Amino acid sequence: MSDLVIRNDQHLDIPTGTEPATAQLVQWAQAADAAGRFAEVVCNTSAVPQAYRGKPAEAAAAILAGAEVGLSPMASLRAFDNIQGTPAPKAITLRAIAQGLGHEVRIDQSTAAMAVVSGRRKGDTEWQTSTWDLERAQQMGLTSKSQWKQQPGAMLVARATAEVCRWIASDAIMGMPYTAEEIRDQGVTVEHRPAPRLVTAADFIEPASPPAITGREDDNEPLLTVAEVLDEIAAAQTQQRLDEIKALCYQQGHRGQDVRDAWSARSAQLAEAA
Repeated sequence: MSDLVIRNDQHLDIPTGTEPATAQLVQWAQAADAAGRFAEVVCNTSAVPQAYRGKPAEAAAAILAGAEVGLSPMASLRAFDNIQGTPAPKAITLRAIAQGLGHEVRIDQSTAAMAVVSGRRKGDTEWQTSTWDLERAQQMGLTSKSQWKQQPGAMLVARATAEVCRWIASDAIMGMPYTAEEIRDQGVTVEHRPAPRLVTAADFIEPASPPAITGREDDNEPLLTVAEVLDEIAAAQTQQRLDEIKALCYQQGHRGQDVRDAWSARSAQLAEAA
């Protein structure tokens, strides 16, 4: 079994498709409201994956997507990657859903060069097998992708797993067309980086007590050009240094949009690296 377990006691009250249309609409509204309230709370904590922190609307969408296939709210946030605001299931998510409903999925072979995954629908006697090797991946132009270079074995298993699950349990996975791994192979990146803080002109208005500037010999040095300020921002290795550069901007009047954008972007990069 997978480490993603279907829990029958933690479902949102979502429509099953058997209720009248008006009843379904009411249930969906209630489920969306519940998911939104839950997301507002948990997205401010470190308990959720980085991709959903500070993004309650996107987390609520993932929770609702997971609820459709029987996942609890927290399991949904672990099971769906956030790709440009859209929840996308991981290959292991499809496997968990299929196995949770009694279908069988097994990994027959897994190496850095080949993955063989077999699946059998509940009640069937015949197995269906998907084989993925590096040659097949290369023919599709996948092996040049960074994730394939770093962990080819895992990517092969993910592809074979997704293929088998769609074969044997398309009804169970609600026709989810692509997994997160497959979408990333198309060049779309998962949103895992902290969103840059919005920097406005107010950030560069001189405060009552501006932070001290270090690393300057005296106050009579020539004014820096905007290009030099941008170079200083790009070279900053700590948030403290960025704050010192901001103080320099206070004193020398560098408050343009290009400076604010560069400062914000570098601040986000340092936050990610921390």
